[in-house]
Amino acid sequence: MFDNPSTKNLFRHYERIYVVEDDFRNYNLSVLVAGLAYGKKILDLGCGSGFLLDHLSHMGFQTIGIEPNEETIGLAKKRNAALDIRKGDAEELDSLVLDEVDTVFAIDVLEHIEDDVSILKKIRRHLCSGGRLVAVVPAYPWLYGKRDQKYGHFRRYSQKKFEDVLRMEGFQVRVSRHWNILGLLPYIFYEKILRRELEIGLREKKIGLINFLFKKLLHFWFSFIENKVNFGLGLSIVIVAEKN
Repeated sequence: MFDNPSTKNLFRHYERIYVVEDDFRNYNLSVLVAGLAYGKKILDLGCGSGFLLDHLSHMGFQTIGIEPNEETIGLAKKRNAALDIRKGDAEELDSLVLDEVDTVFAIDVLEHIEDDVSILKKIRRHLCSGGRLVAVVPAYPWLYGKRDQKYGHFRRYSQKKFEDVLRMEGFQVRVSRHWNILGLLPYIFYEKILRRELEIGLREKKIGLINFLFKKLLHFWFSFIENKVNFGLGLSIVIVAEKN
């Protein structure tokens, strides 16, 4: 069952990009953020179709996932039936996870939560001393548009303001960078000039030599350039914040 249209849209989105190796965006982002994990016990808040959770478990971490949608949990269990995924919203974190963890991942999650500051407070309480929050959020409030509305986003983020909020909530920002500079101009063109949602066709599993070669090129870019160089611009903001 889907609570609202945006939940259904998110599930359809996860279905379309389920084969993550074909999705240059999520595959390379997951590799990037997995390298930022601290300690042994990991919580993936809003784990979606479970690729990052599965990737972390194969790296040897003890993992817990939280995901509100039953159908999306089904996709994750199809990927790895052994994943520990607990059904519920981020607001239910206190009842879903009782122990402290070393790292909390919130990848493309906070923008879906109306009171994101209250969730940051909950996350901090569940982190051990020196534990980390690794968050990815959409950048530039002025870019808010049709795609954000479709997927239930309440906001896009200013890098500086997000850092300021984290500091106010008792975090020390260790890493703060933009990511995905390649997507910035197409996003501006579609959302602000054409007034249309930017489609994700390139990220889906498709056959054909040209599609194969283009994806290989994009994988190379994200793996060897984007993940290693902070250009100071990009559609997403990647933050690592440590509990003081």
